[in-house]
Amino acid sequence: MNTDFRIGLISDDPYHLGLLKGYCHANRYKVFESTADKESINKMIQMQPNIVILTAGPTQDQAQKINFDLIRDMSINHQIPVCYLRDVNNASNVAKEAIRWVDTTLDTPLDVNQLKDYLHNKFKLRHRFTQEKRNYERRAANDRRLLWLQQQNAAICNNQPSNNLANNDNCFTVEPFQIDQRSKSVLFNGKLLNLTRKEFELFELLAKDIDRVFMTHEIINHLWPENNRATKSDLYQYMHLLRKKIEDDPNNPQWILTVKGFGYKLNVAVPVKISSPGI
Repeated sequence: MNTDFRIGLISDDPYHLGLLKGYCHANRYKVFESTADKESINKMIQMQPNIVILTAGPTQDQAQKINFDLIRDMSINHQIPVCYLRDVNNASNVAKEAIRWVDTTLDTPLDVNQLKDYLHNKFKLRHRFTQEKRNYERRAANDRRLLWLQQQNAAICNNQPSNNLANNDNCFTVEPFQIDQRSKSVLFNGKLLNLTRKEFELFELLAKDIDRVFMTHEIINHLWPENNRATKSDLYQYMHLLRKKIEDDPNNPQWILTVKGFGYKLNVAVPVKISSPGI
């Protein structure tokens, strides 16, 4: 499994340390090795591990107990789950306390299949959390962009000046589309289109000169100016994706027309610049 999943190892047991390092490297996990002292643990925290595997055997020794407390504080304060490999032949009071806050406890000698299942589940949870976070941030960004555009439209419709749009040549309308070159967004009948970067660049090009038929090679050079390997197939793919977001029937387009033998054009009204009243 090739991932950016980061695992911290804290161990004073050469056997299990070697076993864990070999397992992590075989599965291409990133490994950070540490001892159970304050300086080393602070360095490990800076590496932001997704999980820490602890095999340092706690004892009744006061110094060892302090080290164990440091690991507990790291886990709680920085929300880093700890997998504790417990030596069942050396169970102490400290070990029993550890079970209360560690994420999971595995008994030694280590069953690699148990460790594999545990790490696999942790990776899936992290991956799902990351995807949900990205989706939330993407929706929030779209919502902010839509709100901003709606506010500007309302100001224009009410004949009110807008500081954001005053003297602005970056927003223009080709009915029923509104293009904002600053926020890289397009409204279609007041609805925000969720365009990718290339889709926006393609639509923006067609909207800037609606009386013109853009040749296929012109569009390719515009979208991929430094890539001489881009082909008509690349353009067809993005044109298809753009039409799916705009047209009621992408196979019978109304807005983005194909001019056979030449290229494409946008089938809209004359563009209108957006500016504040009196400008």
